[in-house]
Amino acid sequence: MATNKDKLLESAQKNLKKKQVAKAIKDYAKIVELDPADVRSRQKLAELYVRTNKNTEAYEQYESIAKYFSSNGFYLKAIAIYKQMQRLDPSQVALFNRLAELNEKQGLLGNAMTEYRNLVDHYGRNGMIADEIKTLEKMRDLDLNNLNVRVKLAEVYANNDRKDEGYSELDSVLEILSERGDFDKILKLYKMFLPLYPKNNKLQMGLALAFYEKGDYGRGVQILENLLKEKPSDPDLLRLLGRGYSDLKKWAKSCEIYQQLLSMDPTDLDTRESLIQCEIDRKHFDIALTELEDWKDTFFKADRLDRLKDFYEILKGELADNRVVLQTLDSIYELTGEGDKLLDIISEQPDEPEEMIIEETLSDSLLGSAEEDISLTDDVFELSAETDDLTFDIVEDEAVDLQLESALDSSFTGEVADSDAVIELNIDDNIDLNQPQNDDVDFSFDMAEEESETSTPVVEHNLQADLEEAEFYLQQGLYVEAEKLCQAILKYEPESAECRQKLEEIEGLLHREQEPSSGEPVAAATDLGAESFSDIDFNAGLDSLIPDEATEKKIFKTDVDEQIAADDLESHYNLGIAYREMGLLDDAISEFEKAGIEPSRYVDCQTLKGLSYSDKGDYENAELMFQQALDFAHLEAIQKLNLGYELGLLYERAERSNDALISYKNVFSQDSNYRDVRDKISILKKTLGITDDDSSDGPSGGNERISFL
Repeated sequence: MATNKDKLLESAQKNLKKKQVAKAIKDYAKIVELDPADVRSRQKLAELYVRTNKNTEAYEQYESIAKYFSSNGFYLKAIAIYKQMQRLDPSQVALFNRLAELNEKQGLLGNAMTEYRNLVDHYGRNGMIADEIKTLEKMRDLDLNNLNVRVKLAEVYANNDRKDEGYSELDSVLEILSERGDFDKILKLYKMFLPLYPKNNKLQMGLALAFYEKGDYGRGVQILENLLKEKPSDPDLLRLLGRGYSDLKKWAKSCEIYQQLLSMDPTDLDTRESLIQCEIDRKHFDIALTELEDWKDTFFKADRLDRLKDFYEILKGELADNRVVLQTLDSIYELTGEGDKLLDIISEQPDEPEEMIIEETLSDSLLGSAEEDISLTDDVFELSAETDDLTFDIVEDEAVDLQLESALDSSFTGEVADSDAVIELNIDDNIDLNQPQNDDVDFSFDMAEEESETSTPVVEHNLQADLEEAEFYLQQGLYVEAEKLCQAILKYEPESAECRQKLEEIEGLLHREQEPSSGEPVAAATDLGAESFSDIDFNAGLDSLIPDEATEKKIFKTDVDEQIAADDLESHYNLGIAYREMGLLDDAISEFEKAGIEPSRYVDCQTLKGLSYSDKGDYENAELMFQQALDFAHLEAIQKLNLGYELGLLYERAERSNDALISYKNVFSQDSNYRDVRDKISILKKTLGITDDDSSDGPSGGNERISFL
């Protein structure tokens, strides 16, 4: 068998030299028949089939080779073979799956994801939903940080009666983006998914919050007001709405919301803090002080002394002569150990007749009673009989804690002792909470990522897209925004019957909305002066998982550098070599690009990219790759020689003989014995008709020498 095989190999080589490909194919077919394990001969046979356009036969041979390499753990070689098969027959969908699995086994996760994307695209186009979901789930599990995949999976779930799973996936993505503070992408997601979940209040609240985070409080408030009409007592909605009104400086409405919340839960100190802050913001300092005096002991027990101090310090600046503010702040400073501030407060108190000065303990002004509620020893607080100045004895923390706890327990009944230290404030029950405020707030917010601030771009109108946008606002109850958009459409398309019909519908809904109704906790939505949704580039949407050659811009994608860093760079390099050997030059260049991230591989990868471009006949890019390698800061001497020589070969192929001669001379000047550079120079001189006295030794001088560094 061995003798026959050797004869057949010799015959095949002779036939190839004579360019008798058909006879060589017969020889190799017999060799493979004699020795099926001879992978090299089988691969040569497959290549000859390709040269003679016998793709079916070539595909069969390659398949046997790929299975052999896969089963024996030679994954990179198997990948190269499957890629060649894919080129021969792109319709074989199973190849995507095999390539994905092999890349995954080799640790090339980025390559695996690319192959899975191709599968998803195929399944989606052919309505193979179960296979599409299964593949997307596999991609998600392979790379949880790839938000594009997870968004696609959520969309497919939602569109195929698996809305709960879709919402769960979407919620995870929104949480990740929220942690990153990427609210532009969050807004795009809401645009994409709200039509799929039109009754999901949580999503609509999330949209309002996203507007808040972008500084567009007007639109956020408008969404919440619409939701509140369905759930007028929803505490979460009310809290968000109160915050929105505060940010819009609509203090009266904000206070009204917080009072409604406190009527539902008077013990909610967060809301009470917000109410007090709101009263301070709208300069109702007496009302704020009354709230604080009524609730200061509760704030103290809830370990909110710092917040209490902040409020009283603000009031001290606004109500400088108010003894209640000074006395309470005095006690707070004593409790916080800020003695220097304590003395300042005492010095700022107005002089009193001697008979008006009464003895107070540490917590009198804070908790409201000196005689009934608190009984402290003389060691804690003493008033000198010889002077009007107050003096304090330093006591151990434990004693103070015990005394305060006793005081708090006895005073938390809410009854205020009759003491000169407490001032009764007469508050008008008919205070106008809706007094006019300055609501002239600019809500404009440019969400475009790189839009110029100084120039106004020419708007290209898209009637159908604008109508769909108007319908989206209509579905979300944003009637004012929908109305504005329809009016804008009619300015450039006055004959649009569909737009006019939609506008009539919106106007009817707005009319019903403005009719008075009883029991609503807040006034109907007003024109908040915000821009319409049409200003936001929502229509960019989320691109497909399959790269669009016309628009390479991606909204969601995993950081490529991080993904490649997680892959095996050595595998990318070896795979590039395998691809180049198979003639898969574009794939080879892509792999060398990835492997070149590693500095120690950079020059080698640039060189191999240059050779691959040269094999393609793209001499311009090949030269660029070599020159970039020559510019590398840590280029070694041998690498410089190799690159100079390769440039010479490249110039010869491109019929740039003069440039080739200069390159070879530069190499010769560094190492006269490098490869066949002497012969190269001699041949080129004869070709160019150049003669000199030193032709046998190479270049005659340094005049033509060039530097690549």
